[in-house]
Amino acid sequence: MIMLEIIKQEINLSPELKKKLDWAKKYTNTNFSLVKGALIRLEPTNLAYVEPHKVIVGKTTFLFFNEINIFYINNFEEKHKLSELQEFLKLAKYE
Repeated sequence: MIMLEIIKQEINLSPELKKKLDWAKKYTNTNFSLVKGALIRLEPTNLAYVEPHKVIVGKTTFLFFNEINIFYINNFEEKHKLSELQEFLKLAKYE
């Protein structure tokens, strides 16, 4: 019987994504919690999963990946352009 070991390695925010999040936070005057993403590997297999960075505002969770100019809200059903982030932060702030 093979036992799987779950290995989770934190991923740092890319400088570009950090800059955009900081700007949106300042521009919208919104406080949020940031949870860095992770690379999750299942050893001894070759399976891996990238967990997104999460920005939490009230009941809303924004999902981000490094080097991608889109984000998701609460799940992966609908994607939005990063340039629209400030509008969604404002909406989430008042929910």
